[in-house]
Amino acid sequence: MSRLQNIKIGIVGTGFGAEVHAPIFSLHPGFEVRGIASVHRGIRKRSFKSLDGLAVYDDWIRLLNDEELDLITIASAPMLHSEMALTAIRKGLHVLCEKPLGMNADETSMMLKELGEKGVHGYVNFQWRMLPIRRKIKQIIENGELGAVRHIKYQGSFSANQQLQNQYRGWEGKKESGGGFLFAVGSHMLDSLMWWTGGTIAQVYADLRTWVPFFKGSQGEEARDADDAFSIMGHFESGASFIVDFLAPGVNGTGWNLEIYGTRGTLVMKNDRTLEIGFGEGFKEILLEQIEPPSQLDIPAKLYYSGFYPMIDFIHQSITTGESIPIIPTFEDGHRVQTVLDAIFESAEKQARVTVNYANPC
Repeated sequence: MSRLQNIKIGIVGTGFGAEVHAPIFSLHPGFEVRGIASVHRGIRKRSFKSLDGLAVYDDWIRLLNDEELDLITIASAPMLHSEMALTAIRKGLHVLCEKPLGMNADETSMMLKELGEKGVHGYVNFQWRMLPIRRKIKQIIENGELGAVRHIKYQGSFSANQQLQNQYRGWEGKKESGGGFLFAVGSHMLDSLMWWTGGTIAQVYADLRTWVPFFKGSQGEEARDADDAFSIMGHFESGASFIVDFLAPGVNGTGWNLEIYGTRGTLVMKNDRTLEIGFGEGFKEILLEQIEPPSQLDIPAKLYYSGFYPMIDFIHQSITTGESIPIIPTFEDGHRVQTVLDAIFESAEKQARVTVNYANPC
């Protein structure tokens, strides 16, 4: 592969792709955004106010065929990820895909196989890894400050009850489209667990819930079958146990809470803002420098800048130098998470413990 200094990219998705990917990519001197394509919702012109000269397509295939590109970034519904990624890979393009990587491990395994044959790079946007507080947690565990990890408790609860009761969810409320918070948020949580510990999840026992299954508005009734809450317990190959718990439709949610218990100490994180560590005599806060987003960014890009900009900076370094950069989440990481997600769905359906099978089906 040639070592490109100015990487030309195309973006698929005029929702999150236009509102977050496009403006943040445009701030990086090593990337040139050449075009963006809608998938099915049409073009929202307001999303492109800061991207003068950007080619806008209503067909993502035309974007890939008509523009000279080096990398494609996919921000569409998960049911479309496999087709889009495989098409781009077969054209010799690098791929950055939103999470989860696919709908199941069969799809992600095929994507890995094609990636290896074409010799291009595949990345998954598990951008939570890049936040300074999360990188500090990784460093603390790797340095052995907590000793051997025995148990992790990772919970999130949010005040989305009113929103879910009063708005359409579209594809995000449909399991067959890849909707649901397990895919949207749980995939991040699972990646974080395995990245922090450097281990793999061996077994899961899961419960998935849809607490707000219907909404009736001006366009009729919407039936939903994708989860808006989930609870997962299990253990790693090392034997360490974990509990992952998430609730979207809370009336007053408490946000994110992380507790990691080791043989020497305990770590507590709250809302990606505060980090405390204790070794038996109370907790001490660890102060971290925060990344401030550029003032010209709008919401929601500002909210994602501190994770997404370091992600694309590492991707640029990886592509242009050919170096292997361990912090970057790759298709291998995406496939590993997808395999655990498959086991979680199986466990919830069977109401039984399920052993995670990492064997490659291709």
